[in-house]
Amino acid sequence: MRIWGLLMLLVSSQVCADQIVLDLRAEVLLHQPRATLADVAVVTAADPDLQQAFASVVVSSAPLAGYVEQRSRAELELALRGQALALGHSIVWRGATAVRLRTEVQQLDNAVLLEVARDALLQALGNEGRVEVVLATPLPAMAAPTGALSYQARLLDASRLRARMAVRVEVMVQGTLYRSVIVPLAVRAYRRVYVAQRMLAAGNQVVAGDVIEREQDIAPLGQSPVPVGALHDGARLRQSVEAGQVLGAQHLVADGALLRGDRVHLRMMAAGIAVETMAVAQADAAAGQLVRVKPERSNETVLARVITPALVRIEE
Repeated sequence: MRIWGLLMLLVSSQVCADQIVLDLRAEVLLHQPRATLADVAVVTAADPDLQQAFASVVVSSAPLAGYVEQRSRAELELALRGQALALGHSIVWRGATAVRLRTEVQQLDNAVLLEVARDALLQALGNEGRVEVVLATPLPAMAAPTGALSYQARLLDASRLRARMAVRVEVMVQGTLYRSVIVPLAVRAYRRVYVAQRMLAAGNQVVAGDVIEREQDIAPLGQSPVPVGALHDGARLRQSVEAGQVLGAQHLVADGALLRGDRVHLRMMAAGIAVETMAVAQADAAAGQLVRVKPERSNETVLARVITPALVRIEE
């Protein structure tokens, strides 16, 4: 009987040695992105190393700043049972039936978000001319977990300048991405531009007195203006320009190009002899492109290559 009693005592001692007692807390304020078992419960074990190992097991992610989430014993036990460490151990739960999780927060400074977004926009636009950037619409109050904040910003659409633009600012806490904020910006970009003094018809050449130089906000234009100094004598208009309108790159015919309806010299070779006649272009075309032209006194069109705005050539 004495031997039997000793055996039972040894077995009981072994069971106690393998037992992990978890005293679940009712509410926890987290200071990091993940909750460990030690955060949500008081962990007790006979073996200090085993106790520390269980205490460091991650059982939940922290809720978003400003939110409260609840984890039941069943949820936590399921998370714990998925760990290899839990195999072969007796786990005893005590305390609360569920724990409420909150994250310690800090308020994001909207002025900092605006400054980060503005810097990203100005870097994308370059240093040409005067640019004014303000917040287009107010940002809401936002929070993040406590910790060192850092930011990365990217212009959402850098294809062209607009009066309204947006920058995505990624907010990092302790180097880990926490959230993204879209910062809407109202933009004024001032440049020296050419402004038409009168209505200018398509196909005409721009001559002295047709335009004046003026500093103007170009953000609402939607198109790139012709830079001051880039307008050469004899530049032709592809599109008409209204009086007071900024002269844009889309208004001008590209150098070396011709327009539909232009009269051009058509050159061809016949029996080794160069023959030239006049023709009318049937479409717009740039230098080097093929275009259909209609020779004078002919009802047919031929395909020729643009050599200059005044000359096309039929290739053999």
